[in-house]
Amino acid sequence: MSESSPPEPGARVSFVLATLLVFMGSCGAFHGMADLDGVTFDTAAAERVAPEQAAQAERWVEVQRTLYNEPNRRPLAAANIVVSAMLVLGGLLVLGRRKSALWWVKHAILANVLWIALKLGSWLYNTHVHASYLSELLTSSTRAGGDIQWMIASMVVASLINLGAHVFIGWRLSRRDIRSFLMGP
Repeated sequence: MSESSPPEPGARVSFVLATLLVFMGSCGAFHGMADLDGVTFDTAAAERVAPEQAAQAERWVEVQRTLYNEPNRRPLAAANIVVSAMLVLGGLLVLGRRKSALWWVKHAILANVLWIALKLGSWLYNTHVHASYLSELLTSSTRAGGDIQWMIASMVVASLINLGAHVFIGWRLSRRDIRSFLMGP
């Protein structure tokens, strides 16, 4: 039996990171395409719940419609497709051990971080603009102000997790073992 040589330092990690980049980019592109197409809201939500909860179900559909139909949704969806495609291309360049991979991934991650910040700002602004209407829709809830606060908190937390994932991958790809592996022999 022949002995195989141990893998180069950084080979496994770069493969995992490249796979994550392609996965994150694919998910972002599909999410952007879905946002670009738009969503139809179920107007018959009241028919699928108990009669005493029908009015509340209709109000929640209206809350979703209000939050979803922000004016920046379609431009941000198109931008999401572009920056996500940059991540996919960067991941493929890492898999191919191209020397330009680090430059490309760094810029793709910066573009995605900027997009995440813009999307969060758009969500928060839209929530702020419609705060009185949303609180009116949620008045039957005993914790109407708390519902809006939880919506805002969930937007911020989701964006921070997304930012953290991008920054971690960018940081890990900039480490010496990955750089030397990508630059090749």
